[in-house]
Amino acid sequence: MGNLLASLSTAAESLRSFERALSVTSNNVTNANTPGYVRQQVNLVAQPLQLDTGLPGGVRAQGLLSARDSYLEQSVRRQTQQSSGADERAALLKQVEPIFNISSGSGVASAFDAFHAAISQWTIGPNDSPARQNVIRAAGDVSHAFQTTAQSLQMAGQRTDTDITAAVSAVNRLGGVLSGLNAKIQSDARALQDPGVDAQINTALEDLSQYSDFTVLRADNGTYSVYLGNQTPLVLGGHEYSISADLSGPQPALRDSQGKDITSQIGDGKLKALIDFRTNFLPATVSDLNRLAGSFADQVNATLASGLDSNGQPPTQQLFTYSAANGTAATLSVTSITPDQLAAATPGAPGGNGNALTLDDTLSKRNIDNFTYSQFFGDLAGRVGRAISVASDDQQTQAGLLAQVQSVRESKSKVSLDQEAADLIQFQRAYEATAKIIQTLDQLTQDLINLKQP
Repeated sequence: MGNLLASLSTAAESLRSFERALSVTSNNVTNANTPGYVRQQVNLVAQPLQLDTGLPGGVRAQGLLSARDSYLEQSVRRQTQQSSGADERAALLKQVEPIFNISSGSGVASAFDAFHAAISQWTIGPNDSPARQNVIRAAGDVSHAFQTTAQSLQMAGQRTDTDITAAVSAVNRLGGVLSGLNAKIQSDARALQDPGVDAQINTALEDLSQYSDFTVLRADNGTYSVYLGNQTPLVLGGHEYSISADLSGPQPALRDSQGKDITSQIGDGKLKALIDFRTNFLPATVSDLNRLAGSFADQVNATLASGLDSNGQPPTQQLFTYSAANGTAATLSVTSITPDQLAAATPGAPGGNGNALTLDDTLSKRNIDNFTYSQFFGDLAGRVGRAISVASDDQQTQAGLLAQVQSVRESKSKVSLDQEAADLIQFQRAYEATAKIIQTLDQLTQDLINLKQP
């Protein structure tokens, strides 16, 4: 009778285990497309079978087995950092591309050509009022082209600042999600076995990897600590330590919850790409544009200042003016000079075109970094183009690598509906067979009771 009751108890335990397995399999099917969810499986352990010693066998459910591979998760996060950074760099540079399109028929390059043509025409009729007026008009087009280019770069910087602020907000939001999930784990140990909580944590970590590199440490109690740039705490247990973007200075800075500058700690992701673009690429590009505008304006002003105007007098008005303190290219403009104040002649030949010829020749010389003015702008545009090409190539490469590592992870941990269907059939049959055993044991028990009755 004892062995019979033990067998009945064992069968009941097995029935509960198969019921649990059916529930987990059904949950896998339900969450097959849930972000961050990985396949779960009940750990069914066979119990010892030695009837002579009272070990009736059967199976027992001993927790859940997760298909999540921590190494693959880390690999996906690391590659996501690199891919997101490459995406951001390519996007940032592509917004600058139209500014330096030298084949568009507009902009600085086209304005240089038009100004040079106006000077060449002026040399033919140095005292021709329309030719003089055309020089001033062409000079205005050059200054306008520089201003437009500088303003476009300034707007790119402003957009980048906005993107930096948005990225920092996203980092803090994800830090809040993770700290909240940690608090849930701390308050209820059952959350450690909740695949939904596990999915939320890993989804948040993968989303965070778009913005920055970080280190994740898991404590003995199951909570996660996250360190941005591998150094700065973002999440410790149930506490989140927000970072901030400081845009008050000439260059953006990232600060931790105590106000410490952590910009140099960020090594990858969108934040790194945004900071580099705003700190390095834009200032260098604006600096070259300012140097070009200043050199051009100074050379033209100096050449005209050495000649005589239409009245045979040294000119009292420059053609160009600018403020270096406020940005040479952004402030470059034409003065209130009148056509008769343009100095076409040389002191030795009043009324002639000697100085206009000198200016025409000067514009063809290599006056800046061994380039002509048009060549220098072309080289600047070429450098931008090469940077865009490199960024685009890197973007494609990193996207391919990310897709590859994601595919490897999915092949190991993603829910397969075919596999789940097979498991459902297997566990359903096991459940039915165990239920049949219980029914048989129940009948045997009842028969045994009936035999012992008088």
